[in-house]
Amino acid sequence: MNKRILATILWFMVGWTVGAMSTFFLGLPEGLNIVLAVAIGAVVWFDPAHLLWPQGRRVIKNIPTTHRVPGGRLVSD
Repeated sequence: MNKRILATILWFMVGWTVGAMSTFFLGLPEGLNIVLAVAIGAVVWFDPAHLLWPQGRRVIKNIPTTHRVPGGRLVSD
């Protein structure tokens, strides 16, 4: 959880900086700073595609059963 909080804060600051630079250099509205920062922070926090923060789901594969034949060798089906 701490990684998520730190990453959200850092990406919020990146969004704020990019928004401030775009308002300065491109003459965009002043409110773009905070809107862009909140949008990027929200995407990092909620991670809708589950690309950043794994959900703990595991894929269980079928393990083929093995049998011992006389002589101690393992034989799979």
